[in-house]
Amino acid sequence: MLRLTLEAIELVDAIARHGSFAGASEQLHKVPSTVSYAVSKLEDQLGLALFTRHGPRVALTPAG
Repeated sequence: MLRLTLEAIELVDAIARHGSFAGASEQLHKVPSTVSYAVSKLEDQLGLALFTRHGPRVALTPAG
């Protein structure tokens, strides 16, 4: 069973609130590439997409 860390939950929440990886990266004090990589790893681990990507804007999927 996969357990989500608090950091992963905070990451998904920040992205959902800001609607972009760049906005979330500012809130989390991380570079956007780190946020993007963390989401990619999390989606791979879960085996599902958490966000739909529309250029720089993102939105939660139903699974997200």
